[in-house]
Amino acid sequence: MPTQGASITVAGGLDLVSSSHALFRTPGAATILENFESSTTGGYRRINGYTKWGGSNSAAPSGTLTDIITGLTPYGGGVVACQGSGIYWSNNGTTWLQINKDTYVTKTGTVSVSSGSATVTGSGTAFTTEFAVNDRIQINSINYRVLSITSNTVLTLDSNVQTAASSQAVKKSGVLGSALSSATTILRTNQTNNQFATFESDGAYGSLYITDGNNKIAEFQITVSGGVNTFYFEELASPAPANPKVCEIFSERLVVAGQSSSTSSVVYSARLKPYDFEGSSAGEIDVGDIIVGIKVFRNSLIIFCKNSIFELTSLDSTPIIKSITKNIGCVNGNSIQEIGGDLIFLAPDGLRTVAGTARIDDVEIGSISRKILPLINNLLNNIQQYTISSMVIRERSQYRLFYYKSGQAKSGQAGIIGTFKFNSNGVPGFEWSESKGMALQFCTSELNPQNEEVKFGANETGYIYEIDKGDNFDTSNINARFQTPDMDYGDNGLRKSLYKVKANIEPEGTQNNLKLRIRYDFDASEVPQPGSFAVGNLSSASIFGQANAIFGVSKFGATSLPSKSVLVTGSGFSNSFRFFTNDTDAAYSVNGMFVSFIAGGRR
Repeated sequence: MPTQGASITVAGGLDLVSSSHALFRTPGAATILENFESSTTGGYRRINGYTKWGGSNSAAPSGTLTDIITGLTPYGGGVVACQGSGIYWSNNGTTWLQINKDTYVTKTGTVSVSSGSATVTGSGTAFTTEFAVNDRIQINSINYRVLSITSNTVLTLDSNVQTAASSQAVKKSGVLGSALSSATTILRTNQTNNQFATFESDGAYGSLYITDGNNKIAEFQITVSGGVNTFYFEELASPAPANPKVCEIFSERLVVAGQSSSTSSVVYSARLKPYDFEGSSAGEIDVGDIIVGIKVFRNSLIIFCKNSIFELTSLDSTPIIKSITKNIGCVNGNSIQEIGGDLIFLAPDGLRTVAGTARIDDVEIGSISRKILPLINNLLNNIQQYTISSMVIRERSQYRLFYYKSGQAKSGQAGIIGTFKFNSNGVPGFEWSESKGMALQFCTSELNPQNEEVKFGANETGYIYEIDKGDNFDTSNINARFQTPDMDYGDNGLRKSLYKVKANIEPEGTQNNLKLRIRYDFDASEVPQPGSFAVGNLSSASIFGQANAIFGVSKFGATSLPSKSVLVTGSGFSNSFRFFTNDTDAAYSVNGMFVSFIAGGRR
């Protein structure tokens, strides 16, 4: 009998809702896509792993692995992590400094100031040598910034003091790392779900603000002079909101929301003074619904509430609050991320974008996750069991959502991966897959000062992890599976005997364990089903003189996009393909396949 062939291009991502008949027409889609990601360049790529930051010498920030990490963010060339009752910073993952310390130290002389005045008069002081503009100074236990220095005995604050002070000791913030250990600790009680915002106009690294819903707003800053770090930490006193949950930098202000005294209010600082909530350009707006998250988007601040979404603009003049929708809210503020020129968030009916929701309000078509609806419904139906976190991997136009269940085995921890890309018709959208076995309770990604993307995560183990790095899940295998729908090659009534699959596989190193499984007629029990077929022994191409060329390891002469021919057996009216690995070998991409078969009888 003459042979026939069919070419299948891998594309479309995970599809859990289309009928088997509809999937006949999209053979490159996936019915299983675990620990793969849709690549912006085409095909499905096995994802990278995650590994302890600091390697074998990695240490928990608090030094106690039983303390749960409640938040983390890149800052100051390292990472800030909240754990237990402390806040910590490290630039290597092995040595941590506790930074929630009183960094105010006594300077020369005493000071006096009248109520309602910003002019500070010193006695025996040395303002010109011990202070500089923008330094932090403490009056009546309230922290101010130095606006100008007239002489050794006269300086001006950036705002008026409310209570007079007389012959008070001079206190200035800022200590070296070596002095932090002996400084008085400012305890943070019941830290949970810490949020972070960096005011970038303040120094080389900017000032980092931290909220969690239970403690005062924390401000942390590192300055660098001559290669030496100076550390600053303080908690913002009243009139700053006492215990906001979320924070963001918008319109050159610190904006916070979710404080226990007013769960529906957005409070913003004075312009260019993120620490000042009583200046003339500070304010408060009540939106009338419980706020779960806030996010800057272009020239607006998007306010996500339990049952509605608002847009805030024009803080520099008369604030304008506009309703985006009063029918759809955000289920969890930790799901909010900017990607693809829009904001994505988890709504009661799935993942949505702000722009799409604004256009069609509460219509179901606004959900961008319809193809993975069973996964989304399972998440939403059990949302109280999970800790939600999300991140964006910018270099791959990728959104990742993790839902972590405390006490569950690592293999059972799950997440969703969405890649924003254009399909063959030039239409933008998301292609979805699953992550399995990535045990991450919190995650974050940022561009560092070198414009490199850094990605970190944490869980109940007390360690900090680098995400999207290596070929294992914290030393465990990566179990990756991609299964196509059943395909009939255009004729469901014709029996086909498969004898060869030419798979287009792109390895990123040595991959020895890739296997292929074929199931006929929807894995019918009455149809003989063959065992798996080996596809492994793949290696990326190496070129003499390049860094990846290692004598005795690299395979010279390999092609960059090898096609691996696999002889197969079995027959049926339709069949599916499954590519799978469970190892710590290099990542690889499945880009497509050419199937050769012999046509048989017709039913």
